[in-house]
Amino acid sequence: MNWSELTASSYEMKALVQSHWPRLGVAILRDMNGNRAQLGRALQLEYGFSAADAELAICEFEEDVRWPGALR
Repeated sequence: MNWSELTASSYEMKALVQSHWPRLGVAILRDMNGNRAQLGRALQLEYGFSAADAELAICEFEEDVRWPGALR
């Protein structure tokens, strides 16, 4: 699933992101407002990722995440 598909539904996207990275709190997700670059910065701050590692983690997340009930 690509980032534009994820951000099509803000509520579901936030739930998926938070289930994948539980240390990202509600305020961070609200302020992120679907911005991929802000997610990268949040991962750097909350998880200590480098910029490259944050980008890799987001890419892997995009590849792995599926809406509930979706076929892979």
